[in-house]
Amino acid sequence: MQEFIIHLHSVRDVNEFVALSAPLCAVTLSDGSRSVDGKSFMEIFCLRLSGPITVHAECTEEEFHRFFQESQRFLLL
Repeated sequence: MQEFIIHLHSVRDVNEFVALSAPLCAVTLSDGSRSVDGKSFMEIFCLRLSGPITVHAECTEEEFHRFFQESQRFLLL
């Protein structure tokens, strides 16, 4: 499992992130107190979106690299 931290600022961000995570094997998002399916638009809104969100991805190294690159605009720096 590999991970990185993001911030989702809007409904549009959530929608775009779900589209990026959909082809992967398993993506879980966590706000520190809750974990949800990163492919579920509705579940993501159960998280506290005002803070950092940890992305856990279970996929091949190649899939993760592509996913990470496509998720750059959401990264919390």
